[in-house]
Amino acid sequence: MARSGAQSPTVFVVVKTHQFVLARRHGSWDVVETATLKQAKAEIKVLNEELEQRVVERTSELMKASEALREANTELAHVNRVTAMGQLAASIVHETMQPVSAAVTNAHAALRSLSSEPPDLGEAREAIDRIVKAGNRASDVISRLRALSKKAPPLKDGLAINEAVLDVIALTRGEVVKNGISLRTELKEGLPLIQADRVQLQQVILNLIMNAVETMSEVDERPRELLVGTDRDATGGVVVTVTDSGPGVNPANFDRVFEAFYTTKPRGMGMGLSICRTIVEAHGGRIWASRTAGPGATLQFALPAA
Repeated sequence: MARSGAQSPTVFVVVKTHQFVLARRHGSWDVVETATLKQAKAEIKVLNEELEQRVVERTSELMKASEALREANTELAHVNRVTAMGQLAASIVHETMQPVSAAVTNAHAALRSLSSEPPDLGEAREAIDRIVKAGNRASDVISRLRALSKKAPPLKDGLAINEAVLDVIALTRGEVVKNGISLRTELKEGLPLIQADRVQLQQVILNLIMNAVETMSEVDERPRELLVGTDRDATGGVVVTVTDSGPGVNPANFDRVFEAFYTTKPRGMGMGLSICRTIVEAHGGRIWASRTAGPGATLQFALPAA
């Protein structure tokens, strides 16, 4: 390297196509980039910008795809609820007609009491009170039905799981009785609230109960029994259990029970339990099947406390 005279720069080849120059300026040595290195850096900058643009575009596409999937899942869940309501139609009509018929009967009784000489106001007042109670019963059934069949975006809020279970049981009571099933509940008191969408969680419970009812429809050699229970799980959340006395599930298929289109029922579509898993996992929970001590199967799902 020259130390006197023109102090011409010395070129060191760093890589095959990139060079730099060491130049002595004012008594110190500086690194001067060559045109080749500058061009390479410019090309890298362009490539980085193109890559960033592709990442932005791909992220946008993924977000749109995720939103479309969420909307499709919501639509599928709504169709499943409406289908379930169709299966329960006869039972729901029966549950609604009972209080309506009672209201009509009590209205006639009130008219007779008011038409008597002298009018029996006490009897009329009692009959009117019974009409109000019957009207409230019919209104409760209709409100539960509307809540489950409505199409609305998910809305998570503090939810008491026992109330959600009892509402669904009230809707399915007619179907349970029609199929000769003995229903028993074991609901743990003092459970924490969970952060959940009421309609979606009630759909999970409805699907599990209806699955149990359909599973036991051909059981004749033993009593048809259904147990719906709630409890606190090991993590402090809640667990819901639905146990039937049907033919049970092959342990080898426990993991497949919640797969889409998997079914063991002749008229089943294999979507109800799959939708249950989608909803439960979207709420940060898990769902699983297990063998019971006797005949039948147990389906459970656990959700974290709010």
